[in-house]
Amino acid sequence: MRRIIRRKKSGYALGIALCFIGLIVLFAVLWKAWPNVFASDDVFSALESYLWTKEFDFGLGVRLKLMHLTMMGAVALVLGIFVLAFSRQVFSVYAGENVLLQCPFCKNHWKASRGRGLAECPHCRQFVQPTVVRIGK
Repeated sequence: MRRIIRRKKSGYALGIALCFIGLIVLFAVLWKAWPNVFASDDVFSALESYLWTKEFDFGLGVRLKLMHLTMMGAVALVLGIFVLAFSRQVFSVYAGENVLLQCPFCKNHWKASRGRGLAECPHCRQFVQPTVVRIGK
């Protein structure tokens, strides 16, 4: 049995873009906050109070607190990681053995000399990913 991993390019592009945006936002917030928090005795509580009090002005009257930007960056980063993780498909291919395949649409069975990741159903003529029902001679 051989495994084929198929990656979806659009999912990878979206996932990498979201991760990149999330990292840039988190890095920018930390860059802006670190000089003011560095001299404090308790860095984490000083960072939290700084993030809740300071705002970032985008222009045209749009202002967001740094804590909201931090949350948006973290959400974008986690969402990008999930998109990267789920943007691939794994197919199992059985080589060298006769297999009984089933079409997911018409539920008909047919024999093949080897299992394929994608095949054309001989009954309904659709290009499908058949389900392997039985392996053997």
